[in-house]
Amino acid sequence: MRHAFLALFLASAAARAQSRAPLGARTQGPLRELFLDMTGADARSLPSPELDLRYTVANTWNEEMSVVAGPHVSRQELDEQADSIAARVRVPWSRVLGPDFARFSTAIEGRLSMHWGGYSDRPIEAWHSISGAFNFRRDAHPRNEVHLLFGDDGGRAFALDGGPLLALGDLVVRNQVTLAEAADWGVAARLDLKLPVGSLSRAAGSGGFDAGAGLLGTFEPASWLTLHGLVALSAFSELACTCSLQPKTWHFTAELSVAASWGGTTLLIEDRALSPLFPAGWTRQPANGDDGLLSSGAFADFRVHNQLSFAVRRGRFTVWFSEDFTPGPNPRSTLKWAWSSNAPDALFGVSFTQPL
Repeated sequence: MRHAFLALFLASAAARAQSRAPLGARTQGPLRELFLDMTGADARSLPSPELDLRYTVANTWNEEMSVVAGPHVSRQELDEQADSIAARVRVPWSRVLGPDFARFSTAIEGRLSMHWGGYSDRPIEAWHSISGAFNFRRDAHPRNEVHLLFGDDGGRAFALDGGPLLALGDLVVRNQVTLAEAADWGVAARLDLKLPVGSLSRAAGSGGFDAGAGLLGTFEPASWLTLHGLVALSAFSELACTCSLQPKTWHFTAELSVAASWGGTTLLIEDRALSPLFPAGWTRQPANGDDGLLSSGAFADFRVHNQLSFAVRRGRFTVWFSEDFTPGPNPRSTLKWAWSSNAPDALFGVSFTQPL
């Protein structure tokens, strides 16, 4: 009887933890997705293997932009809808090595994306009109087309134009060890590695290995509330091209997740911030005044990227919406205290998570 009660208690605790687990959402966008993204997770031990399947729609809008550094000129244009199917399998080491390794787990993630014009430009423009938000010069360009260009006088990373293109993304391995835990809290360490499976020419991967280390925390201050946090440091390899504009080597990630349950429904709010992707020293060539700056990729490339996500979870399913809303001075805009990187401009996702 005692063993049965303990098993029931552990199963109930595991179900509660899964229902209030963080989204584990990555920061999408044609350039950010080329590199390793450290994502959130529950810091407590994983009780059993789990499968996570997710479908996301990300609309990115940056009109053509040129940046210069000394004699080098780099050009980019990022206009697309990216539909992505991602799968993650996470397994506790105890399944293979025994109960002494219950604190360890490994997750393997892969994704398949389609770059295309999509259908989301008009709904986003309509939302901007209703909300009174700046439309980022979208109406000055054709809708629902794909134009992905990144290159300079040193080489070209990708140039995608025209019809839909399927692309297999890089493979990511995430190893986690719970350092300390109780029923209502936990602290864990993570070591992640990105393997260069995706093709840079198809905007599916950087073509190099990336690695990252992070510290995760989970705390349940109430029976209906769970908090998760992540801080991480990553090392990026250069793009597999002779491009003059290359990413910084070291990158920081910080994330906070709040999950609150009401009956069988959980509401989640998450905020994740990433350090600038490219180094300082490059200057955007002026075009179309302040509107042109806000509509370009300058903020996405050279400033902190902040992503807010709002989600509803019911049973095994989670639905969420993400917006790249970054607090901070923005004197070039009518909204002076925040900016948007437009990478992506808007993101919708749905996931299904199943213990195995």
